[in-house]
Amino acid sequence: MRLPVILNQQAPASGQSLAEDLVGELIGRPGLDLTLVDRFSLIRPDSSDQLTLDAITVPSAVLDWQSEDDIHAALQAVGFNGVRCAHELDAQAPAYTPGAGARRLFLFDLRKVGSAKQVLAELSRLRESLSVKTISLGGLSAGQRSTPEKPKAKQEVPKQVVPDAKPLSQPAPSSIAQPNKQGGDDLDDLIDQLDDMDV
Repeated sequence: MRLPVILNQQAPASGQSLAEDLVGELIGRPGLDLTLVDRFSLIRPDSSDQLTLDAITVPSAVLDWQSEDDIHAALQAVGFNGVRCAHELDAQAPAYTPGAGARRLFLFDLRKVGSAKQVLAELSRLRESLSVKTISLGGLSAGQRSTPEKPKAKQEVPKQVVPDAKPLSQPAPSSIAQPNKQGGDDLDDLIDQLDDMDV
């Protein structure tokens, strides 16, 4: 999140040093976009300052040498609309209500500020707070909710039928040769001879 910082470049004599310090600190500062404009009361509708302000549509910090109420009124007069929001250097502003819909404006009366570093620290804090995003889960409609896919039915593979297949329980024809009857007779003769030798 980048925070536009709009600074009135027409600083009073007493604020020249602060204005120079602010410009020096803010130019090229990561996350902070410095824009210098003329006094708001002098901005004409067809001026480059007006075009610059029209192009800024996000929450912004506005730095000027007048009260926050006067800054807010001057911004409304040039069409830079928004809601004044509280910060550490403007505790009198109302707290912002999330969901209000209007752009947040952080107004700085530089007459109350002691140093550029004080302003810079608050601008950095504001930028970090704007970078925190909140997600609302209540906005999902029934049509947007994702429904889990139903598991696909398991496809059965058809059993293959082998023609003339024999059951596994039935023994296959044996290829083992039957014992030779002649070999069986020789064995009987040998047994008889052993019996005869037993005297």
